[in-house]
Amino acid sequence: MGKLRFLIAVLLLCLGCVAPDLAQAETALSNTQLAAKVSWQPTQTLALLVGVLEWQDTSLATYTADNRYDQQFHDILRQRGVASDSMVFLKDKKATLKAIKQALKRLLAKSDKNSTFLFYYTGHGDRPKEETETYFLNYDCDTNNYAATSLSLKTLAELISKDFKGRQVMLTADCCYSGNLNGAAEMLAATGIETMVLSSATAANESTGEWTFTRSLNEILTGTPLMQCAELELTAASAADYIAYNMACAEMQLANYYLTRGFPAEFVLTKLSANPGKNKPHLGKCMIATEDGVDYKVRIVDQNGKECKIHYPELEGEPDIWCDYSELKDIAWQTWKVGSKIEVEWENEWYPAQVLKREGFFHYIRYDDHEEVWNEWVAFDRIREAVETELDD
Repeated sequence: MGKLRFLIAVLLLCLGCVAPDLAQAETALSNTQLAAKVSWQPTQTLALLVGVLEWQDTSLATYTADNRYDQQFHDILRQRGVASDSMVFLKDKKATLKAIKQALKRLLAKSDKNSTFLFYYTGHGDRPKEETETYFLNYDCDTNNYAATSLSLKTLAELISKDFKGRQVMLTADCCYSGNLNGAAEMLAATGIETMVLSSATAANESTGEWTFTRSLNEILTGTPLMQCAELELTAASAADYIAYNMACAEMQLANYYLTRGFPAEFVLTKLSANPGKNKPHLGKCMIATEDGVDYKVRIVDQNGKECKIHYPELEGEPDIWCDYSELKDIAWQTWKVGSKIEVEWENEWYPAQVLKREGFFHYIRYDDHEEVWNEWVAFDRIREAVETELDD
């Protein structure tokens, strides 16, 4: 009996010595798994990029191919570690509906439970007033028959949910009505696929033909945003704030950000080695510079004490210059109270409207003589006062 007690005591002692090491190992493993769960893993990412700047249908406006930021986005993904055989970039004439569907099927077939799928589109997005569907226009689309010839966001979600074996998707788009990706995200979430959406416009709004959204996304992924980054981590939430500020100031446009319930706002897209805005409190700020009595929108791209280097986004080819911060003025944002009667500009005509709700400096309005399908978000640059309109303090 004494010998048995001795053996048990030795066993317990050994277990007591080993157990803390096992617990620490399990904790370390748990922390590693947690970090992987909330951080983007480029090596486990499958990506489909579609960039269309010209179309077979000549009724669609084309865009210049100068400074293609979608190509830069592709190159950044490769630099971050997305494998070449895990990414497809379809540009212009190669971005047919058939090619997009084939690329989706081929990429998603490579997925496993640890995969992340990233989708990006730039070009024309359309939401016909007589339909409930939103379409991203592939090169060979027919504007007279979107349903049969274009990529609907419903179809996009169905294809992903059918073949994707992972549990995490990122949907991004730089085009009109791209906020309707939120509906696709909800479709995916219903099948257990948690999704993040970043896009240049809301579900109700057109988008500009500029590259502000894609350029901002590129700056996030390369760790070169013009902003304060004290936490040294660029999360989904901080990326959304950065994009929203740039879109608001540069384009007077409300950007879109959406997470399904299980996608963490603290999801880390980029880890930084240093704060790019250290000792530069005005870095990235959009302001007004006045020259010869003319106001120009500028952005502070560098700072040295009170001296700021400013960029003129609306003046192509204008060199960046240094000036004293005191010479710049804040953008004079204006807001109207919910319920206010206003007039809103649309294609150089003014229409009576009412403010239904407000988000920051943007107003969701309904035109008095139009159905709800025409509702949209507008900033002060497209609003003027109507009779008895009351400005919000």
